[in-house]
Amino acid sequence: MNCSARGMEISDLATSAGINIGLATLFLLLYSVFRKNPRNAGVYSTRQMLREKRKEVKREPFSLNNLLPSPGWLVRAWNPSEDEILETAGLDAVVFLRIFKFCIRFFTICTLVGCGILAPLNFNDTYIADHPSGKEEENGTLEKLTILNISQGSPRLWFHLAVLYFISFTAYILLYSEYREISMMRQAYLMEASPQPDQFSVLVRGIPKPDPDQGEKSYSERVEKFFIEFHPLHYLSHQMIFHSNELESLLKKFDYEKNKLANLKSKPLDERKPCRTGFLGLFGPTKDRIEYHTQKLEELFGQIREQQINISCQELPAAFVSFRTRWEAVVAAQTQQSVNPMYWVTEWAPEPRDVDWNSLKIGHGQLFIRRIFSVAVATLIILFTSPVIGVIQLLDSIDRLTKYLPDPIAKILFEIPGVKQVVQGYLPSLLTVAVLYGLPLVMMCLAKIAGYVSISRQERKTAGMVFNLLWINVFVVSILGTSIFQILDTYSSDPRSIPRRLAEVIPGKAYFFMTYIMTTGWAGFPLEILQSSVLILNYVKRIMVDRSRPLLSDVWSLPYYRCVPNVLLFVFLGLTYSIITPLLLPFLLVYFVLGYIVFRNQILHVYEPAYETGGQFWPHVHVRIIIFLVFLQICFIGVFTVKGLGNGSFFVVPLPIFTLMFNEYCRQRFFPAFRHFNMESTVKKDQADARKGLREDLLEHIRVAYLHPALRPVDMESAENPNTESLLPSTSKAV
Repeated sequence: MNCSARGMEISDLATSAGINIGLATLFLLLYSVFRKNPRNAGVYSTRQMLREKRKEVKREPFSLNNLLPSPGWLVRAWNPSEDEILETAGLDAVVFLRIFKFCIRFFTICTLVGCGILAPLNFNDTYIADHPSGKEEENGTLEKLTILNISQGSPRLWFHLAVLYFISFTAYILLYSEYREISMMRQAYLMEASPQPDQFSVLVRGIPKPDPDQGEKSYSERVEKFFIEFHPLHYLSHQMIFHSNELESLLKKFDYEKNKLANLKSKPLDERKPCRTGFLGLFGPTKDRIEYHTQKLEELFGQIREQQINISCQELPAAFVSFRTRWEAVVAAQTQQSVNPMYWVTEWAPEPRDVDWNSLKIGHGQLFIRRIFSVAVATLIILFTSPVIGVIQLLDSIDRLTKYLPDPIAKILFEIPGVKQVVQGYLPSLLTVAVLYGLPLVMMCLAKIAGYVSISRQERKTAGMVFNLLWINVFVVSILGTSIFQILDTYSSDPRSIPRRLAEVIPGKAYFFMTYIMTTGWAGFPLEILQSSVLILNYVKRIMVDRSRPLLSDVWSLPYYRCVPNVLLFVFLGLTYSIITPLLLPFLLVYFVLGYIVFRNQILHVYEPAYETGGQFWPHVHVRIIIFLVFLQICFIGVFTVKGLGNGSFFVVPLPIFTLMFNEYCRQRFFPAFRHFNMESTVKKDQADARKGLREDLLEHIRVAYLHPALRPVDMESAENPNTESLLPSTSKAV
């Protein structure tokens, strides 16, 4: 049985490819059909509906063409230029797509070199056939295309060293070019952006308690006095943060009752049945529904107005402070305001739509403890998830588990055609994806607990935690889970060969990663464009609420915290296996091409930007790719040592040093543009505003931009849905 097991690797891979290609085709065909239905416009054309102010969908006559798949969506996604995407979706979306473009360019070069040079070079050697552990049946397996098939001390290893240098310097060139382009795009985008409140405002935390001896009765008076004293010429106004849980609860009830009343008024008179006003609507006197809900709305309105008037006693030691010029905002945000660094702590204010108001309620002194707690919990989640993934990985070596399985199960696996291929070739990747799918949301909750004040920063921190989760569970645990059997098989007979066995694990695990790429990307991206869960939700809401038009009560933004870590994981896998197992690279290239097309479509037509940071997550992507390069280079020091090419290991040593020096150069050359805002640009924009006569109107808008949501005006007539207001398009912070 074991002899044939390794010969089944190609069939396992083919089974996984067939299943994933079949699912991808099905999902894309369904999307092509469903998007033509006007009632699905709230799922597949969300951004267009927002721009059209939620116009009702016109009923169109039935057409057979609407039931036939067509590739029109590909043209619709491909045609817009990068400038058009920048104008409609912002720089963050453009940078996200440029990550895919970078990967396509880089891995196209790696694929040509790896599959065109290294794979034939590996295949024509005879190490696997000549090695004592080799079997005659194994000669046709995929391992002959890996570096495992290179003989000990073979001169062919010098070609692998040359390719390592080639890939490293190719990465340097492309990374430098990308960093430079994105930096220039960021500067141009910020210079051209229209004036926004966040350009003139800072967030102040750690406000000292009011001093009654100085005539200060509240935090608000303390803030005003401090900034008038130390920023007398340019201080404009401030908005305090409040502890407003009770008031926010009343506002939610008010919005619910207002929407319910609006729905009742839209119904015909014969459908407005009276209701009972007692417990659960089952007891008490009957009353007209509109009259009853109008009365409840008026009661809530009075309670809200009363609490809004008296909310000053709920002040917290945090405030948004606005200035008359961008220049003064730069000075305040990037300098220490007090002798005590824990007081009057300033940072750039996020966009008003990017603010997480609940995080602002957390005291500045609690942030350190909360962030340690969130890191500790994230580490525990990774540790508790790892054994589950490790058990799943045992399915990838099911032949070795045969002696532990009951005879009936073993017969099903090895006697029924196709069962073993599905279990070993497809099931491990599917279960891994399923186990890890919901954890990014948990990590996002931890970022909120840590007290990061903007949604964008929460997503960047979450992306880092999610990548660690994926890297440890998908890569490290997979490698260690497989090596357990290698060590057990070798320990008793030949303990000295354990390092060599461990070195063989990484190339051998490439087959699992190929299936994981197909499950996550080949089938995952078509499932992303289908939006199956949102489609079902849209259908249910149309049945329950309104059959005439799709609903937009939930408007989604691109989940960077989930997408970016997945892309980074596959960049890591691509670099790690680019020389060891180059056959993985074509699978990866398909992943990036398909992802680029799908996300172009989603960014243009589905996802509405929730914030705009000017591409601030690119430096994080750059640094992680640098780490992947260093990991690859250090790995090859060990690979050449195990393969008996000691001189090759010596020549690899300079590469990590070159990589770190390159990263340091980029950090000094480009990173400051993502971290600080320069005086030259701020002064020029302030002067331009003054020449255009925008100053007074602009300042009036800035005064109320950061008004606490609990203090927003309420009225009895407007039924505007507040869920989408925070997602309306706006421009980025400019300096």
